[in-house]
Amino acid sequence: MSRILLVGQSTRGYGEFRRPWVRALYRRYVARYRRRLVEAAVRLAPAGELTVLAARELVDEPRLPAGTHVCYYDEESFKVDSAELARLTRRFTTDWWPAPAEAPELLHRGVWLPDVIAVVRGIVLRSEVIEPLGIAERVWQDAKPARLVLLTGSSMLERLCRLLAERERVPVEVAAPGFAAAHTYGWIARALQPREERLRLREFLSFPRSAVRTGAAEGARRILFVTCRPRHHFVVDPLTAAVRATGGEPRVIATPARDAELASRLEALGKTGVACDYLSDYLPRADALALVRRYRPALRDLWRRIERRLEFARTLERNGLALAEIVRPILRDSVERTLLVALLFQEAACRALDALAPAAVVVTSNRRYAERALVLAAKVRKIPCLLFSGTLVMGRDRAELFDIGDRMVVIGEHLKERLVAEQGVAASLVSVVGDPRSNAARLIPPTELRRQVFADFGLAPGKPLLVFLSKYVSLLFSSQEKEAYYRTMIGSLPALGHPNVVVKVHPNEDLSLLGEQVRRWGWPEAILTKEYDIHRLLAAADAAVMVTSMAGLEAMALDCPVVSVQAAGKDYEGEFMPPYVSEGVVERVDMEDSAALAAALKRLTGDLDRRQALVERGRKFAARYVHPVDGGLGERLLSVVDEVRGELAGDRTR
Repeated sequence: MSRILLVGQSTRGYGEFRRPWVRALYRRYVARYRRRLVEAAVRLAPAGELTVLAARELVDEPRLPAGTHVCYYDEESFKVDSAELARLTRRFTTDWWPAPAEAPELLHRGVWLPDVIAVVRGIVLRSEVIEPLGIAERVWQDAKPARLVLLTGSSMLERLCRLLAERERVPVEVAAPGFAAAHTYGWIARALQPREERLRLREFLSFPRSAVRTGAAEGARRILFVTCRPRHHFVVDPLTAAVRATGGEPRVIATPARDAELASRLEALGKTGVACDYLSDYLPRADALALVRRYRPALRDLWRRIERRLEFARTLERNGLALAEIVRPILRDSVERTLLVALLFQEAACRALDALAPAAVVVTSNRRYAERALVLAAKVRKIPCLLFSGTLVMGRDRAELFDIGDRMVVIGEHLKERLVAEQGVAASLVSVVGDPRSNAARLIPPTELRRQVFADFGLAPGKPLLVFLSKYVSLLFSSQEKEAYYRTMIGSLPALGHPNVVVKVHPNEDLSLLGEQVRRWGWPEAILTKEYDIHRLLAAADAAVMVTSMAGLEAMALDCPVVSVQAAGKDYEGEFMPPYVSEGVVERVDMEDSAALAAALKRLTGDLDRRQALVERGRKFAARYVHPVDGGLGERLLSVVDEVRGELAGDRTR
């Protein structure tokens, strides 16, 4: 029998839709898509050995013909060669740009503007094109189809599979060419790609400005910290306190974003005496508009010059696949829209550094425009730059973590080892100082911390405290899995005597949407928190429940045992997540088995010997990834600054 590959679309990679009417419409779309996919499979199965590749939520597996092999998009994403895809992403992100001599308009104040957008646009390319390409290639290699059938042909995954078929001269057909809803979905998805940059440009231009105070305390060294997300403050806030304790002057500058939680964090920090600004405060709206008007036609002309170059299409090939037409819209947006945003951030960064004259700049990641613009501007001015990362492991996308800055400061030895081994970073450029995020919680006696947490949430005394880690919907975690995860927890509560449970909402989740969902799933009394310090919660808890998360390492480092709730038969670790499930340092139960979850939690809250054994295994495992601050955090930070300043003065740089 011949082999047939039936391909549908991948899932939405940016979480759940926020508007209720859009979510309702999408649910109807998913139901129709599942029916169409089953109809196509039923028609094709008698003709050969059938393999289906699609998003998990779009496959109604029980209704597929017997013998159908299903490749779920999320599971296949764990099997790709991530390092190879990272190299391809870097090539597609950088190699098509013209040389500086051919595009002098891209050099602004000594900074090459494509460097400002390199990581952000690399993420877009990776998620929209490179990752689906890697999955398509892997499934194609395994299935070796003699016939390719696309459900509609409109999604990126289907378009890439068509290219593979054309290269291999395999016949292609479309199973449901009249499925208008899928074509509309694909068109909308493509049309929305440029929207993010349009909104970011509009936000920078319209963001309220405040007067900037630049005066520094006499004799105090000013250290400038950059924050772009509320969670960055778990690193930034303790660092500002440490710098103040040494007599230094911390200053915080934030990305211009209408984010109530970020504004709240900045306000709270300001009340402690730390001056906080937004980066847009340093670039008046009139000046920003003038730059946009000047550069917009120049960048459009630049794009026309780029795509006319003979080497443009050759640069965007992979193993005989001509991908220029696939990636062209993304690259055009990079030039015509994203560079405008980068220009404004870069100009504001230059003005901010000239006004503040800091002794050093500290960022918590290398991804976002504000972080990159300030570090790149600091490099021109020979201002020491430290990247104090809050992450514990290498990302699944294997993107470069340390491509800007003079030194990287990390929480644990594991990340340092991986940076040296995988990304060729010199060991001398990476310092391990421990976890400043959990330091405040560690300094409070456990009994007192538990009393404070119980008081903060009005919890019932005498009952155990469980922390339930929510997980947001993504390419790797479907909405069906999320509901099953929650229902498993909800179903376990009666057998546990309804203990205290606090739901820690993921930073990427919509809190109001989650509130609606938990009520619909039968948990109206659930206590949800997004802003509360997760380290305080974990240090006070009797146990934590999660799917898989970096928070598992943080919990184990704080002597909080973990129960992992996962779909039966699905591997959530791959090569990227810490293997605490497979190494048996946490309890594991299947989703939809509430009785097993209740039994595991009873063991951890009622059997002290069992709990202590798991705590000790977890503590030992987590020590590879995270350890407490060793003391003298402010002094250590400033000593690294002094070391870098000496190197810069001697023209010794990385």
